[in-house]
Formats: sequence, C-alpha cells, structure tokens
Amino acid sequence: MSNGVALLTGEILRQKWIRFADMAGIPDDERLALSEGWLSSFKCRCGLREFKRHGEAGSANSIDVEAERKRICKIISEGKYQLKDVFNMDETGLFYAMPPDRGLRDKPSAGVKGNKKQLTYALTVNTSGSEKHTPLVIGQAAKPRAFQKKTGAQLGFYYRNNVKAWMVTTIYQEWIQDWDKKLRREGRHILLLQDNFSAHNPPDDLTNIRVENFAPNLTAHVQPDDQGIIRCFKAHYRSRFTNRAIDRYDSDVSIADIYKIDQLEAMRIADAAWNDVDASTIRNCWAKAGIIPTALTSGTHSTPPRVPVSSLLILDPPDVSPAEKHLNETLQQLQTLGILRQKNMMNLNELLNPSEEQALINHTSEEDIFNAVTSQTAADEPIDDGNPSDDEQVASKPSRKDALVAASVLREYISDIDSPLCRRLEDSLVSFGIQTRYEVSRTLKPTKISDHFTPNLTF
Repeated sequence: MSNGVALLTGEILRQKWIRFADMAGIPDDERLALSEGWLSSFKCRCGLREFKRHGEAGSANSIDVEAERKRICKIISEGKYQLKDVFNMDETGLFYAMPPDRGLRDKPSAGVKGNKKQLTYALTVNTSGSEKHTPLVIGQAAKPRAFQKKTGAQLGFYYRNNVKAWMVTTIYQEWIQDWDKKLRREGRHILLLQDNFSAHNPPDDLTNIRVENFAPNLTAHVQPDDQGIIRCFKAHYRSRFTNRAIDRYDSDVSIADIYKIDQLEAMRIADAAWNDVDASTIRNCWAKAGIIPTALTSGTHSTPPRVPVSSLLILDPPDVSPAEKHLNETLQQLQTLGILRQKNMMNLNELLNPSEEQALINHTSEEDIFNAVTSQTAADEPIDDGNPSDDEQVASKPSRKDALVAASVLREYISDIDSPLCRRLEDSLVSFGIQTRYEVSRTLKPTKISDHFTPNLTF
C-alpha cells in the first residue's frame, strides 16, 4: 500500500487464485501451475494495469490539486480540443427504493423491504453542457420482472447487468467501444476524463477517444461529476421518488407500501431526474473543477446558473439549490401528512450520498467476489426475474382498454382546471391513444384470406 494505492503484484494474484481455489474446493491435483505464462495471459485477458479504491477523496493538499488542474488544462490545450469535445464520465450507486425514513430504513421488519436494491449509473457530460449522454445503467438481472420479458434496449435504456450491479471492465470496454465507433462515423475526436478505478481500462483499439485518468485521490477536487452533477441528479431522483410516495399515500396505499417500486419505474424516474440536470449546472460544475484552460472560457458568456454550484457543495446551506430545496419541501410534506417523523427524517447528505453506497464501492471482500462469480456461473447469467433474494412483486400489466379508460378519467378530471400543465397533459393523452394503436398494429400477425373461412370437408 502506497499513498492509499494498492500495489498489485504477480505474487498477490497467485495468492488470490489459491484463496478462491480453496473456497471452491478444487483438489490439489487439479489446480493450475500458476506459471509466468499463465500470469501474463491472465493480465492481458483481464486488462490489468492498476487497482485503486474507487470514490476516495483521500488526503490532498492544495499544491497537488493545483498541479493536477494545470496538467489537465495542458492536455486540453495541446490537444486543441473544443469545449464540446471534452467529456467526463463517472459512476454512482443508486439505492432506488431507499425510503427517507431512518426508522424504516434500519428496520427490515417494518414492512418496507428492498431499500438496498441498487443500480449503478455511469453519467457522461461534456464541458459546454451541450451533450449529456444516455446513462449507462447496470443492474443485477438481464430482464427483471418489471421489464415484462423485454430487453433494456427495447425499453429505451443502455442497460447491462451482472450479479452485483457493478461496473466491470467488460461492460466499460463495450460502452466505450460503442461510443468510439459512433465518433468514427462522425469523424470526430474527443477527450474523455475519468478516475482511475480499476474497471476503467480502455481497450487498445480506440481511434477517436483519448482517455486520460485523473491522478489518484484528487477526483473529489477536480472531477466535474463530483462537483455537483451527480448530487443534483440524485436530488431530482429523491424528490420525484418522494412525491410518488405521497401520491400513493393519497391513493390509500398503506405507509408500509408507499415506497415500494419496481426497477423499471425507478429507471424511468431516474431518466427524468437526469433530464432535469440542466446545461448551466453542468457548465458551472466544470468551472468549479478548475480544469478548463482560460483561453477556452475567456470569450464565453454563460447564462446565470439555475442551480448554483456553491449550493451543491455545501451540505446544509440556508439557500440550497432548487433541486435540493424541492426535495426538502417534499420531505416536509411527508411530515405534515404524518408519514415521516422529524427525528427519523434523513438529512440531505444521508439521502444523496448514503454511506452504504460508498461501502459497496470501497469494501468488497473475497467472499463477495467468490459468491458473485459462482452465482453467475450457476445461472449462466443473472436470473431474469430479478435478484434471487428479492421478493419484489410486479403487478400484471393493464390491458390497453384499462389504460384508455384511465386516460379518459384523467381527461375528465382536468377538463375544468385552467392550467397550462393540464392542457399539455390533454395533448399527451391524445398522443397516448394514437401510440397504443400503433403498438397494437405492430403486434398483429399477417393472415391469409383463407384463415377466415372454415374448410368444407364434405365430399
């Protein structure tokens, strides 16, 4: 261990192999020789270069931070990259079903289950805020129950899976190669800045993406995603999730069930939350990171930010960002309704940066790794109906007739409400009817005219 970075040697790899072989009960006469040839092939196959605990701010002094900022600025300047061609990607865990109530969160027997259901989101943005990529979402199951036997792509997501919902090198490389191919077709070259998490191992065949890692232990100071972008995304998610709980309470759903949510609905809410993170927030987070060359910013005139960076960085300021302010208001509504007691209400930092998410990232035991691998091997791929230990229940999908009746009820309810929102909803409901007809027509099977007649078998 040196400066918080683990030095991974060949001998350590061999000892780890032996430990896992012991766990699996492999007989001595069936074990590999673990020769230098095996070691070289293993490193090449897994793309091993360096390992570091992900998500650590570590100890950093101002001299190191400033040196790193100058280094990144120099890379951008010498590469002659425009603002729109400099990107940052980082992952964050999302406990999508976690209630804002400490009492319910800490007591599984209270009836609120599944608060540790996790997705990993990889968020990618450019410096100008003009490009905010569709998130890479990593879950446990290939086709969770809520997907209704559809793939993530069929539902409009860039979705991948493994047993622990982790970012791994294979997923990372598939994602970046897909992006590189797209850029190659466009004839565009970009710079991608990222932390040096071990899974962030770019393949050697990239042609249009230059990847540059931030120095260890400095990402909390120089990585734009860590300056408020991820926090703002989570604030919007928590606000929408909590408002959904209030709506369910008003619909006479029991308090024990108001926070229950399936993976698909959570992903839809997360998509909306990501859309809520606006370009001015992104630009100001890049500015806060201090890694943009002055020559690229001196001639720009940015609009006043809708979400001030300062409010994103201070945990409990008197003037919080709009996203966090709205979340606070929603939590206050839970208290007013008697759903949430003041002493049990989680503060913003607990909600937006829960310790469990960092524990999942930073502390992975050998047993965790072994169990994850053996579980996936036994199933060939993660069980398609969700986490094997998950008792998530997904309601059967309503029929098209049920949906149209519900849309009609909504139109009647809002018809006498004078509000631009209601008018937009009316337009959307009309479009919804058209879309459902289109979906039905797509599922129709072609028939022949003879299919509509009963053959005459009399002679």
